[in-house]
Amino acid sequence: MRVPRLTLVGIAILALSAVAGVALLPALPSSVAIHFGVGGDPDSFVAAPLGVLLVPAIGVGALLITRLADASGIGTGAPPVFDTILATFLAYVQALVLAYNLGARFNMVVAVVPAVVTFGVVAVALDRAG
Repeated sequence: MRVPRLTLVGIAILALSAVAGVALLPALPSSVAIHFGVGGDPDSFVAAPLGVLLVPAIGVGALLITRLADASGIGTGAPPVFDTILATFLAYVQALVLAYNLGARFNMVVAVVPAVVTFGVVAVALDRAG
């Protein structure tokens, strides 16, 4: 199976996100917030090593599943540009989570909603174009 270039770009973005998390690991608390409730406050914590690798790992897994589904004819498949857009969105979320755990205080919902809306608009536009 040939992996599209834009899927590889997405994987590279997620890999850089993981490298950034590992580089920041010494500055992070031993337990990091990884999920935030509707009010924007953290409501789920994990050990820091898991916390810095979770989002990138889930992202790479999602990209691989998308390409495998496309290659096997399961479903309609997403265009490869979707992989880069999804990876960029997940890297943004990872950056917010890292910043929060390094002491930056902001409402996570307020920070994520514009990216979710943008992601949704782009996904709909891609679906209509393709």
